[in-house]
Amino acid sequence: MTYFKFLLGLLFLLTANAYAQEAVLKGKLLDDEGNPLPGAVVQVKGTPRGVQTDFDGIYTITCEIGDTLVITYVGYATREIPVTAAMFDAADVTMQQLRTAVAPIRNSAYEQAIRQNNPSFHGIPDLNSSTLTYTVNRKYFDVNRIKAISKQDSVVRLFTFADEAFFEIGVSQRSGLQYVSDRNLHQTQNRYAQGRPVDGSLTYRGPETGELFSYGPLLSNLEYDGTTYPYDRNGKPVAAGQGSGMPVKPYSNSVFNTGFNTATSTKVSVYYDIHKLELDLANGTQRDLFDQDRNVYNRISLGYQKNSGTFPYTFKAGYNTSKTGNANLNALHNQIYYSSLITPPSFSNTQGNRFDNGMQRSFSPGNFNNPYWLLQTNQNQITQDAFSLQGNAAYQGEKFHLRLKAYYDKSGEEQEVNLPPGTAGFAAGLRTQKDFESQNLNTEAKVAWSDLYITDFLNFNPSASLHYAYSALDFDFQETGSISTQRMENPSKSTLQMLNTLRADADFYDFNFSLTLQQKFFTSSLQGSAWWLPDFILKANLGGLFYSDFVRQLNFTAAYSKNVGDLSLYYSNYGYNSLNLQLAESQQYTTNADLFNNSALNLEAITDFDLSLEANLWSQVAVNLNYYRTTTENAIFPVFEAGSWQLKNIASLRDAGFEATIELDTYHYSDKRNFRYSTAFSFSTHNPVVLGLKNANAGRIPLAGFEEISQNLITGQPISVLYGSAYLRDAQGNLLIAADGFPFTAVEPQILGDPIPDFNLGWSNTLRYKKFLLQFKLDWQQGGKVWNGTQQVLNYLGTSQESARDRTLTNYIFDGIAPDGTPNTRPVAFAPVDAPVTSNRWVRYGYAGVAEAAIADGSFLNLQNLSLTYELKQEQTDLFKELSLSLYGNNLWNSAGFQGANPYSNLFGTTAGNALHYFNMPLAAEVGIHLNFKI
Repeated sequence: MTYFKFLLGLLFLLTANAYAQEAVLKGKLLDDEGNPLPGAVVQVKGTPRGVQTDFDGIYTITCEIGDTLVITYVGYATREIPVTAAMFDAADVTMQQLRTAVAPIRNSAYEQAIRQNNPSFHGIPDLNSSTLTYTVNRKYFDVNRIKAISKQDSVVRLFTFADEAFFEIGVSQRSGLQYVSDRNLHQTQNRYAQGRPVDGSLTYRGPETGELFSYGPLLSNLEYDGTTYPYDRNGKPVAAGQGSGMPVKPYSNSVFNTGFNTATSTKVSVYYDIHKLELDLANGTQRDLFDQDRNVYNRISLGYQKNSGTFPYTFKAGYNTSKTGNANLNALHNQIYYSSLITPPSFSNTQGNRFDNGMQRSFSPGNFNNPYWLLQTNQNQITQDAFSLQGNAAYQGEKFHLRLKAYYDKSGEEQEVNLPPGTAGFAAGLRTQKDFESQNLNTEAKVAWSDLYITDFLNFNPSASLHYAYSALDFDFQETGSISTQRMENPSKSTLQMLNTLRADADFYDFNFSLTLQQKFFTSSLQGSAWWLPDFILKANLGGLFYSDFVRQLNFTAAYSKNVGDLSLYYSNYGYNSLNLQLAESQQYTTNADLFNNSALNLEAITDFDLSLEANLWSQVAVNLNYYRTTTENAIFPVFEAGSWQLKNIASLRDAGFEATIELDTYHYSDKRNFRYSTAFSFSTHNPVVLGLKNANAGRIPLAGFEEISQNLITGQPISVLYGSAYLRDAQGNLLIAADGFPFTAVEPQILGDPIPDFNLGWSNTLRYKKFLLQFKLDWQQGGKVWNGTQQVLNYLGTSQESARDRTLTNYIFDGIAPDGTPNTRPVAFAPVDAPVTSNRWVRYGYAGVAEAAIADGSFLNLQNLSLTYELKQEQTDLFKELSLSLYGNNLWNSAGFQGANPYSNLFGTTAGNALHYFNMPLAAEVGIHLNFKI
């Protein structure tokens, strides 16, 4: 095996005339045979400073740690080398230097210096994951071909594998335990039995009565009678002293169990000369939160790459399959969670979910399900497979560039739903099947000319691209039962987009800027055409104006663009499917009102305006600020008209927001301490508003929810504003109280709250000490209103902890105005024993309650991830190029506006309804081990 002396063997010596943060770097450029490269250009990126190497390949240039050197030489690929502390030789540092002396290049060499000492905001990729190439004898090679790097005689040399074939194998294996913490579940009561007040006393009413409520007697006042009772193996609960003496204890009806998840991926790469062959294999299993069934997936892909200097190209083929049992179709998982939470503590779901005659055993047969009936009798399943081909090729001339891309995929998905007869919500059972067969073809051709000389400071860069896409879908839906239905759809479309670009680059001594003018046209066989879609982009690099250690880089960008929204063939946002249901009918929810793109729709028209500022301060702090404003005309949403759901161009929307990121990296001070800390803050806030609606019924378009509560488009209001039932108030906003002391409800629904948060803030941290790496990330949302429908229903049925705590409350006075116009003074009891259950505080307003009463704060703070990694090996000279072991945890701790809130969930798992919490699946945590190695 021959060692190549790589082209860019670099020597960096700090000379004695270094002052403050600057230093003079002296380097030598060598070819693969060790010969000097005279006349190569070495320039500090983003500045006018640049030099040429002399006859011996030596250059001297003034730069700073954090700068990037751009090295160009005719016939070789341009290289960008970041200046790091590890590249200076401390032996020649004089006492005149004001900063801490830096260490010489270590044996772990350049790759480790890059991986450990560059901040992310410099955009320098890890060599192990880079797609960059280097050049030897005008052949372009993948950087993975580098075997080792060393410093000899003041020259950094890269040693590579020889021309004969060699291989690289990478394996990543992740295994974890997934669980749901009790603190992430809604609080249920364990004190009161199923039943209600009867004749002035709290009476147990068992499942055979069809009782819905858990407003019965205290469990401590009951015992089992010891008789044969089909709903409890211990007998029927009776008053203490009238049975067997065996006290009634609360049952735990939690349905969540710890599951074991695995994911393994293997990548085999074979290199020969300028050729690369790559094989990727992946397999994994993901258990559901009930540990009842799993998703199993397998993926395989094979790729070939030729790194030719003038015409590189790649091809890749892939195939993947997956199968999911106990699939969450028609919100099955939400229904299981719902059934467990509403179960009275006097009933055990685990004593069996069916009787000998096959009928379901539940606490209220025919009204509600036993969660294990749903878990163990459903045959819901999703089966998927997909095949893909892709390729790209490029021609890289001195000025002229050509790029060709093509992608094709064919995929299939089968969704089977099978619920047996006797299921609450589907008394006759439910059996449906959806089949999706889709094909997609995407091609793109782009030609570009670079650096067309105009003057000494002005260059033009024109380009043109053409993108063609074709999509076809075969959809088949069948429902079998007493009445069988079938629906078939075969939509297809083709789109063509052309983009013409002219970029002018002006480079002055202290600053440079570019102006990009673009014109697009887009046409769709379904949704029409848009012929005038201009873009204007102005970029300015102003860092050179400051000549300051404080401001090292300052970039300003302003952009204005017009685009179109092209709808996919299948509308997959199922949020509208529940809008025609009352909340009490939620067990009947299905997602069978499928919608498709069609020729009656027009393209959405999108106008964007952006301002951004990027700054690099002290070479260690990166600041990115961005303001945006987006307007969408002809926005497409589902509308219920003429007895069916239809897609319509129905809304005009606007969203304006501000985003900021700040990154700090201590790489500058970390070299000799084996310690490095980096932290990043990301802040965002936005204000999406509905500008107008077309042909809107009652001035609003519901997006997700139920008849009593929904998220909506309402002119002048935030997008997805909450709208639902409310209390009756006077002109001053005071509650109007009825003669019985309880608040009136308004006849008409009201706007209840803005779900848009005040801001979101993310904080990520990385701390490295020697070979240990500690990382964690916090996610914080402040503000935004949500509807806690779960609590509302649990209160109604009497299984919530709140209803158990407050049901004995008496002499409570609601703050409001009495019928006579004076402040209310009428005391009430929340759940009096001498009154019907239908008159108590929570049942009187019905199953859905008053939506206003369930509006809650959407703020949350979540520890998204935490990991500790030990890198066992970093040097490339041994067998392992990489070997690391990590312990990780996801969602280990969180705090929200109410217990049981999952801030990342939507109603029934759809992409809409983010502010509707109705038995949404709880936030799951995971802890595990991640092993990663490469040889």
